[in-house]
Formats: sequence, structure tokens, C-alpha cells
Amino acid sequence: MSPVFKSVAFTTKISILYVFCLAGANLSADDFDLSSDQLDGAESAQEAVVYGYKLDTMRAAEKPRFVTLIDAFQYAQGNGLGTRGVLFSYHNRAAREVRFVADIPGYAPQTMRRNKYGVWIFYYLPPEIVHAAPTKKIRYKFWVDGLYTVDDTHTAHEKDSAGQIASVFYLLHDHFASSTGVFVLDTPVNYGREVLFRIPAGDAESASIAGDFNQWNGQRDALVKSEDGFFILKKVIAPGEYTFLYRVDGKLKQAIATKKSKMHPVYGRVNLLVVK
Repeated sequence: MSPVFKSVAFTTKISILYVFCLAGANLSADDFDLSSDQLDGAESAQEAVVYGYKLDTMRAAEKPRFVTLIDAFQYAQGNGLGTRGVLFSYHNRAAREVRFVADIPGYAPQTMRRNKYGVWIFYYLPPEIVHAAPTKKIRYKFWVDGLYTVDDTHTAHEKDSAGQIASVFYLLHDHFASSTGVFVLDTPVNYGREVLFRIPAGDAESASIAGDFNQWNGQRDALVKSEDGFFILKKVIAPGEYTFLYRVDGKLKQAIATKKSKMHPVYGRVNLLVVK
């Protein structure tokens, strides 16, 4: 077994401190426009915090769930000490190799890691919703020594793009809302798309956005400070490519926003937003 699979002592100490910031973060009631049947119960209202050493002691596969994972293995992969994603597992002591295969364009089969009890584990990190068609669900299968099988820990199945039966895990908007950044939502509107802007408030008193979509007027689109310490704004924006900055306490700054940026002739480095 690889040594990175075990949580080391210093990570455990950091994890104990880190969990106080994560445990107790409740999900809101936003159902991401999916029916209650599709949400498959949406699990509990409390998002679980799971430590990496728990994965090493799992004796049976569990139903997939969205969790915050504090894990030395993920940290070694460059994903951060505490990450939010979906925990998948498959139990087969005799299998020599198991891969996680998701029906997502461009997503290659992923190697699953095995613990000493024959439980194969994969932790899926959903991409940020920064494109026109965010992934609302994961259709997936397990590749086991050359053969495909569905996840038998739950009953949500449907045909994938190849016409084969696959397991399904539904993602809620709330699974992304605790992240910071810019999210292009699937909200149906007569023109454009609804875009969610969300940045940590910190000690700031006010925030707004200034960009191509509002003639760089930092007073037109104010963000509202939420109870959980973020500045939030939902705004309908027509399809196109835009640059923008945040205006926090009267000062323009890039802050945490999109993954892409570009140089502006007046404002320097700015955020790049594409709405399709």
C-alpha cells in the first residue's frame, strides 16, 4: 500500500483545526431545478466531513455522497487538504484493477485506490460551473478487470450516451454554492443566462462588480452580504465574452473569480467571463 494513502500525524492535527471551519455548514433548500425523485433524497441537510484514515478502514462499499474530505492522499495530489466532492466506493476483494468511468465528455477513466479490505475508492471533484451546460448529474460505471458494472449501493440508473445502463448521482446547486467564483447557471431566461457571483466578504463592508456588461460602472451591480460571510449577486447576462473586476469597499480588485483572465488596456489584469 502506498504511504500517501495513510493520513500522517501532522495532517491529522491540521485536520482537527480545519474541521471546525467546515462542520456545521448547512445546505440551503435550492433544488437546482431537479425533481425530488431525481435528487434521490438529497441525503441529509448536513454535509459530512470525512477524514482520510476512514477510507483505509472501510469494510464495505457505501452509497455515494457529497462530503468534505480531509485527506493526506488528496493533499499529495495537489487538491488541498480539505476538498468538497463526491465519494464513490466499490467492494471487490478479488479485483486486480478497478476504474471509475464517468459519462462526461473528455473525462478519462480514473484509477480507483484499494484499501486492505478490498474496498475501491474514488473521490470525484466536480468542476466549477463556469460553462454554459454545468454537470447536474454524474452517470458512471465501474470498470473491473475489463468488464463494466453499475454501482449496486443505490438504485438510480439510466442509459448513458452509449446506450448502456449506468449509475447516476445527482449534483445539487448547493454543492457548488459554497465555493467562490463565478457560476453560469441553467436558469431559463428569455435572453442570456443567469450568472452567480460569489466571493468571501472578510472584513469588507460592501462589494459590487464593474465590467463590460455594465459599462464599468461599479455602482450598478451591488453584491449582497450573506449570513455565512460571502458577497453574492445573481445577474442575467447576454451571451458573449466579458471582462470585469470586483469593487470592494470602493477599490477595484481581481479577487477570487474566474479561472481565466486577460490584460485590459485601462484596468490591467481582469477576470474573463464567457456566457454561451
